[in-house]
Amino acid sequence: MATFTVSIPDELKKKLDEHPQINWAEYLKERFAVKLKQLKKFEELVNKGEI
Repeated sequence: MATFTVSIPDELKKKLDEHPQINWAEYLKERFAVKLKQLKKFEELVNKGEI
């Protein structure tokens, strides 16, 4: 598996740390997958001339 490093502001990190019950890495992986699915659908619609 590849590694993806993200830098975030210290204040945001503090807020994320207030919720240790959330696996932020897993959350981001899921959100990336959702966004990629949305982009694929958009590209399909553009290629069909529907947008």
